[in-house]
Amino acid sequence: MYKLMSILVVLTIGFLYTGCKGQEGPTESRQETEIEEEKSEGVVSEIEEKIEKMHEEQAEEEAVKAPLGIAADLWKLIQTENYRERWKMWPDKEALYEGTPPHGASLTTYVNSIGYDAVVKKENQLPPGTIIVTENYMPDHTLEAISVMYNLADFDPLQGNWFWVKYDTDGNPMRMESDGKTITLAGKLTSCIACHTASTSGIQFIMTAPE
Repeated sequence: MYKLMSILVVLTIGFLYTGCKGQEGPTESRQETEIEEEKSEGVVSEIEEKIEKMHEEQAEEEAVKAPLGIAADLWKLIQTENYRERWKMWPDKEALYEGTPPHGASLTTYVNSIGYDAVVKKENQLPPGTIIVTENYMPDHTLEAISVMYNLADFDPLQGNWFWVKYDTDGNPMRMESDGKTITLAGKLTSCIACHTASTSGIQFIMTAPE
């Protein structure tokens, strides 16, 4: 009898111990999981902060590089589009019409379909995606430069979102000296903006409207 009671006591203790371990297991597991999740969240936050900082630094760099990058992409685009063959000339203008400073003695202007339709309709503002290419020629009809206006959404809202660039014949943005500084002719060009703001054509920033 004594032996039987001893066996029952041992079995009971063992059962209770096992039950307790079974109850404690999930709780400890949940705690460990929560700790791991907190650690993960901390790591994610650190990564997000680093990414945000990296983006800010890149944004500062891009603010400097953007005009040249856009100018390079724009040149590739108009060449790929083969604007001389596929785009229309400016309404009511033929090749080599008389130019005015600061452009060439003679000009030939092309506009893509988006802009052409809006110009013909005499819309007050030309839509995003409009590209106007003006070839600048010397008096002997030698091509000297290519001036391009590109309406780029959100680029410069205060000035009609126009991106201005003047290329040499090889597609490189030209440079000029102003107040002792060398200015690359690409981006938000104050000289272009000042001149085109005075437009009386009825189309904002456009100097010549169709008749």
